Amino acid sequence: MKYNRNIKGNELRKVDGKFESRYQVDAEYVQEKLNKVSPSFCLAKWFNVSIHIPTGKTHSCYHPPVHKIPLVDVTLDPSALHNTKYKKEQRAKMLAGERPEECSFCWQTEDSGKQLSDRAYRSKDVYDQGLIEEALELGIDGNARPRYVEVNFNQGCNLKCSYCSPHLSTEWMKEIKKHGSYKLADRDHNDIEHLERIDNTPENPYLQAFWKWLPEIYPTLQTFRMTGGEPLMDKNTFRMFDYVKQNPKEDLHLSITSNCCPPGKQWTKFMQSLKTVTPCIDHFMLFCSLDSWGEQAEYIRNGLQFDTLLKNVKQYLTDSERHSLTFIITFNALSYTGIYEYMQNILKLRQEYSHDRQMIWFDIPQLMSPDYLNPRMYTSRIGELHKCVEFMENNKDGDTAEFQGFSDFEIEKVKRLINWIEAGHDFDKETAMRNFYRFFSEHDKRRGTGFLESFPELGPFWRKCENLK
Repeated sequence: MKYNRNIKGNELRKVDGKFESRYQVDAEYVQEKLNKVSPSFCLAKWFNVSIHIPTGKTHSCYHPPVHKIPLVDVTLDPSALHNTKYKKEQRAKMLAGERPEECSFCWQTEDSGKQLSDRAYRSKDVYDQGLIEEALELGIDGNARPRYVEVNFNQGCNLKCSYCSPHLSTEWMKEIKKHGSYKLADRDHNDIEHLERIDNTPENPYLQAFWKWLPEIYPTLQTFRMTGGEPLMDKNTFRMFDYVKQNPKEDLHLSITSNCCPPGKQWTKFMQSLKTVTPCIDHFMLFCSLDSWGEQAEYIRNGLQFDTLLKNVKQYLTDSERHSLTFIITFNALSYTGIYEYMQNILKLRQEYSHDRQMIWFDIPQLMSPDYLNPRMYTSRIGELHKCVEFMENNKDGDTAEFQGFSDFEIEKVKRLINWIEAGHDFDKETAMRNFYRFFSEHDKRRGTGFLESFPELGPFWRKCENLK
């Protein structure tokens, strides 16, 4: 089989009369390779990294919790931004066939026997010929050069998303300083007294280590992604654009994760910068954070202007050359009621913009924390997800127009989410419901919002939570 590292399997192939995306096929191929090393081996532990500069923390993908990068280590060697002692301990477990506890989401998925886990997909995203051999040669003690790097440069953000916190949003920080923490049933939520030190200055040693490390990893870098906060509010985002323009890399996939409605003229600045950086890279991906559709999305992500977001997204798609868009749906307890409309609108956008290639994607990671938005807390509307699966299967890519329907791996993502929710491992639903009522009652009081006005369908659930308060 010829391996293809195209963005998310843009190519389709016909198998037994049906269209099949290469992304799913390639992930299966990579998992076979992984399992020959060990049943828990994952390339993401070696070659995938997310770095949170303001707090000096890291993890290998979004499933495991972040852990602290020892300052003394990163001062001596900037590659410690990724190759921490803790992460090397997890690599040792994988090479020995043991399952790191922090990767429980993948183990639950694999034990269900129903779908591939993200161990296959995240490994597929960085895989190239010879990469497994490189990981084995590095072993436990070697310092890997990541192929996929995600960096949060700054906490600056103009939104106060209901599942976020002050260390990732300056607006959240202002609110907590003014009103204090949220008093939940089992804790003081977002209490800045308990937050680790946040450093947004140019003197941040983790930031300085990053810029020192970048030239070392850049030659073999496949994907570089900037997150936040809101990266379009941060100077380092545009400094990275300038770096790429000064060092063109024809195989680089460059991306940002944005709320797509930054303040001031930042969106215009971004679009202008994009025109100059596009000739220097292979592909640009805009990840748009949006967890529902319309007014309900605005409630979940307080401060969001949905009409502005949609206008900006359409401008981006209209002006795109070698660009694509991925909607990031952090699926939570408030996403159920709008998810079907969301899928319908993804299809409409694909029909409008995706003609010669697939320009519009979505990812649907599950939210696990905070507990008051964990989708396992509220499952009586899980039928909405089953309805989405049926809709996607009735509008598959290639059945009518190529690049305009849904791919098999996208359908599998939603099925995997359903299985995870229904499994319900180790979740204190009653405490989560108490916290749900306490958090959103205070949310409405502080922010002048109305939960039942935005989510009238959830009236019965709201009253159940209220009775537990």
